[in-house]
Formats: sequence, C-alpha cells, structure tokens
Amino acid sequence: MHKYKLMISALSLLASATLANAAEVTLWVRTSSGAVLQALAERYNATHPDKIVVTQITAEQMVPKLGAAIAGGAPPDGAVLDLIYLPTFAAADGLEDITDWVKGRPEASAMSPSHIRLATYEGKIYGVPALPDASIIAYNTELFEKAGLDPKKAPATLQEITESAKKIAALGDGTYGFYFVANSGSWLIYDFLPHLWAAGADILSEDGRAATVDTPALRETIAAYRDMWKAGAIHPTSRSGNGNNAVEAFASGKVGILMTGSYIVNLLTAKYPDVKFEVAPIPGPSGGASSFAGGDSLALMKGIDEEKKRIALDFVDFYMTPEQQVFITKEAGMPSRTDLAKEAYAKFDQRNLVAYDVLSKARTPYTFSSDELFVSRTGPFVNLVQGAIFGDDVDGSISKAQSDFTRILERTNP
Repeated sequence: MHKYKLMISALSLLASATLANAAEVTLWVRTSSGAVLQALAERYNATHPDKIVVTQITAEQMVPKLGAAIAGGAPPDGAVLDLIYLPTFAAADGLEDITDWVKGRPEASAMSPSHIRLATYEGKIYGVPALPDASIIAYNTELFEKAGLDPKKAPATLQEITESAKKIAALGDGTYGFYFVANSGSWLIYDFLPHLWAAGADILSEDGRAATVDTPALRETIAAYRDMWKAGAIHPTSRSGNGNNAVEAFASGKVGILMTGSYIVNLLTAKYPDVKFEVAPIPGPSGGASSFAGGDSLALMKGIDEEKKRIALDFVDFYMTPEQQVFITKEAGMPSRTDLAKEAYAKFDQRNLVAYDVLSKARTPYTFSSDELFVSRTGPFVNLVQGAIFGDDVDGSISKAQSDFTRILERTNP
C-alpha cells in the first residue's frame, strides 16, 4: 500500500510538472477565418500538451490592431491575416523569419505559391498559407443552352465571355450576360486583375515598387468590358454594387456569367440547389488562365520566444497533414497545399477542383500599400475601372491611374 501511494504521488507530481511546463501560443485570427482556425486549434490541443489559443479579430480591425500591438510591444505570438498585408508587416520588421523552416518542409513545394511570394521580403520568408481561396467564373448552363451556346464548353478567352454575354443578354426578359463587382477594389483585384495575369501582364512590377498600368492586356480587357457594357450585357448593379447582391443575382437565373470565388460551388449547391451551373478559370483577352490567390497566411511576430515558435510551427505542421487539410476542405472549401486533390475532394463536389487546380498559377498584388492603391473606394484602381469602362475617356483614365499609382508608390515604398 505504501509503495502504491508513493507511485500515485510520483505520477501526480509528474503530471503537475508537465502541465506547469505546457505553453500557450496566442494566435490572432480575423473573424472570416475564425471558426476554422478555432476548430483546428481544438483538434491540435486535444492531442498536445501545449495549447494554441485563438482570438478572433474583426477583419477590418485586424491590420490596425496588429500594427498597434506591435508598436506597443505587446503583440500576439502569431497572426492569421489577409496575405496581401504580409509585405507591409515584413518590411516594417514586425514578423519572424521562418525561411529555413519553410524550405525544410517536405510539402514546401506544394504550398500555395502566391502565399509564399507575398510572405517573402528581401529573400526571406515570413509566413505560410493557412486558408487560401481563388477566383473563378461561374456560368449558368441553362442560359447558355437557351442562347445557343455549348453548356459543356466554358469560355476560354475574354473575347468568348464577351460574345457569350451578349448572346445571353439578347434573350431579353431581364436577363443579363455578365456580372462583376465594379465598385469595390477588393472585388476588382479578385476578379478583374486575373485577366491581365492570364495574359502575362500585371499592374505592378514583380517587386511591387513600380506601376505598370498601361499594357496591351489592360487595354484589351477594358475594351471587352466596355463592349459588354455598351451592349447592355452587364447587369446594371455591377457598376455601383459592393458585391452583396452578386450571388443572389446569379442564383435568380437571370445572369449568365458571374465573376466570383472558389466558395461559389458549395454556396450554390447548399443554398440554391436548383441553379444549373459550371465553373471555369478566369481567362485572359486571348487565352491563358489565372486567378487571384486570396485568403489567409499565418505569420509569427518578430522576437517570439523560441519555445513558442517551436509550438506554433508544430501547429502549422499539424494543419498541413493530409487529414487536417481534408478537414479544412470540409469546413472552408480549399486546402493550402496544392498536392492533395484526390484526398481533399474525394467526397466533395468535383467542381471545386477548378479553383484548386488554378491556385498553383494564381497571383496576388505584391505591394506595401494595398489599401491606398486597391481597396479604397476613392483610390486609383477603382477610379481606373470606373472611368475606363463606364466613362468616355479611356486614355485619360489609364494615364491618371499610372500617375496616381506612381505617386503613392514613391511615398509608401520602404
């Protein structure tokens, strides 16, 4: 009995010591990704002595709050935030260098390329993909058939989109061929810029420090959109809407082609099961395909404790496993690895593979002034699209955008 009591005491002391040595890693997550990250943390915590503690931050407040916390010397251990902001935080020396760790992972080559590109600054890597998404087009196969188009053949060029949209609009009865969100910079970089990338062009230089607005690809893209607008093929709320009504307009059966994102497959099948649709990559003016790589990356804060750094990266290892990537697919729609199509989508709608496959060649603007250039409702990118597509002075709109981009970049480049 005495030996038994001693054994129990020893085990109790060992358990107490283990709990005492367990560490907590704080992770700020924007609310749009909060549920999935919280679930992943709970799955990790259930099998590990150390804990990942998730705090959800309103998406619009993430960047200013994180910046203030870093400046005040009290940041979280890590953050899961919109990948487009990583160059800014990396340039401000706010993130921890994890280059060697990333390059040493067996799945390194399968991590979403654009997420790694946006996490790279001056040759060092400061983040990894967490919850990506990609932009695509959805098209109503019933309207295609009614307009004499092949519902099994997705438009492979922007010119084909234009021709299809005009034929669908010609059906009349309040039917429109095309819907895009023209009054939101966040939407426009998501579904307008891929036309340029598909043509091998861009609106910024590779390092994000110079404006390259005026390109043949941009002018061809604008010409196609102007053609659709003048023909009455674009839904009228495209011009002034902020995206809130885009899905509903498409689901009504009155829109032929919708510029949208990877979420659309699961959303339509769940909420609008009667809509007959297919999805396809976003084409360039004359061909090619691209997409906006959106979503979140996970980054650690500069100076994080080495033990907490080990735990945080162990959590990344955990959610990068095939089992957890399948879980992410079930909960959020797209895994962050590009090599798990069979496992991730075996039990899900195979149309999801269109966005998944294009993620490997998707891009994201690399910039240190994303909000001012692209997101602002009065910024140069929104003004460019509004002026060049719906206005009368294409040359003037492009010239002004080049000038405004350059002025902002000269002031904000690190």
